[in-house]
Amino acid sequence: MVVKKVALVVVGLMCLCGNAMAQDAKSVIAAAQKALGDAKSITYSGSAKDVAFQQCGANAAAMNCQGPHDPMRPISNYVRVLDLAAPASRHAGGTNNIGPGGSTTVAPGTFFQQVTPQQADVAQPWGGSVEFYLTPWGFLKGAADNNATASRRKVDGKNYTVLTWIPTVKAASGKAYVINGYVNDANQVERVETWLGDNIMGDMQIVATYTGWKDFGGAMAPAKIVQTRGGLPFFEVDVTAARANPADVAALVPAPAPPAGRGGGPGGGPGGAPPALTVTTEKLGDGLYRLTTGAGSYDTLVVEFKDYVMMLEAGQPEARGVAYIAETKKLFPSKPLRYVWNSHPHSDHTGGLPALVAEGVTLITQQNNKAFFERALNTPRTLLNDTLAKNPKKVKIETIAEKKVYSDGTRTVEFHHIYPSPHSNGLTIAFIPKEKILFQADYTLPAAGQQPNDHIKALQPAVEKLNLDFEQYIPVHRGAAPQTKADLWKAMGK
Repeated sequence: MVVKKVALVVVGLMCLCGNAMAQDAKSVIAAAQKALGDAKSITYSGSAKDVAFQQCGANAAAMNCQGPHDPMRPISNYVRVLDLAAPASRHAGGTNNIGPGGSTTVAPGTFFQQVTPQQADVAQPWGGSVEFYLTPWGFLKGAADNNATASRRKVDGKNYTVLTWIPTVKAASGKAYVINGYVNDANQVERVETWLGDNIMGDMQIVATYTGWKDFGGAMAPAKIVQTRGGLPFFEVDVTAARANPADVAALVPAPAPPAGRGGGPGGGPGGAPPALTVTTEKLGDGLYRLTTGAGSYDTLVVEFKDYVMMLEAGQPEARGVAYIAETKKLFPSKPLRYVWNSHPHSDHTGGLPALVAEGVTLITQQNNKAFFERALNTPRTLLNDTLAKNPKKVKIETIAEKKVYSDGTRTVEFHHIYPSPHSNGLTIAFIPKEKILFQADYTLPAAGQQPNDHIKALQPAVEKLNLDFEQYIPVHRGAAPQTKADLWKAMGK
């Protein structure tokens, strides 16, 4: 009986503690909203910079890529609007940067992103909501609507009240997402963090920091906003003006007209369903095959050595990597798949890698990419339900400096670093001497009548200097027709 009474007292104390935490959270939210001016909507403007995830924003001021997310792309005339009643968010600005594929021809462009009311529904995919709820105003709205709790925490020697809430939607693994907001003693939100399951970055932490809070003529806003993803710079804003509750909130950032001729979802099929992957093989030589899934494929070469098999490129998405592994095992059932070469760390060339890591395959990549892959592929994957999440392994890496050769006396594959390049500072090409093949990623030849971009202009002299005796010019991004050395030389006017 005494034990039961003690247990009841403990349960009662826990309930009281939980109620106190919830009540404390409500008062913290109310105080923070008041400190931010109790705005129903807000707009702020200034200059910004961003980057496509896992790439770099080479631009008119910095033509060559220095590493993942370095440099970032400048955005001029930046403006953002948050409508808490909708709830919705839009931001836009102007770009004036180099063109796609490594072109250093500077051209004006438009930055535009939005979170619609449907996307802001916390029962919808968290990735579509994040940019709204990472803002101080959006975070506090979410905290008020989703039973936030409060705790005290010290970060970098500074004390914060941390508000935590959980959206309704669950991760692919079934685990709940979590979002935290750090409120300082002045009731200002200085930091918001959450996590997304990312194919290459695992449980990718997203952190937005807000510093230099001040009154912009009646609107409280931070002077500096910095967002990182997976520890990498991702988005920054220098705020120079802000307005609270603007009367013309709906018109401040009009949506651009949708591109003509586009339908369906991102996968090109109904509702964005990804196309089915059927692997076909093409024999290029003894123990050498090209694997493809047809038009739009990320192609792979598999090379047989005496004691093992090497895969050149894993493509994306993960399903393609899984399919290529299965096909490689069919082609070479008695030999282990020991190596996979990655040309550079952009997302469309890394998506299949988690499946290879789960197989225990060693990654070959340029040394500038090593730190990125070690951090990314060794991150916990509790939010994911992919091959590597189900069969966790630490990534094994062998690096290329300027040149690396794998040979067993009969079969040889060479890897060469191509730099400087606008596209990536860790980009390598593969050369197979026996069949005279140069296998490359993103060195796309220009269409008839067009000029080669500066990416191609970086490759051609490097190939000449290396004196590579190749005839076949095979791209990872499958082309409409076979290409040769003569095609590369013709594109360069030789």
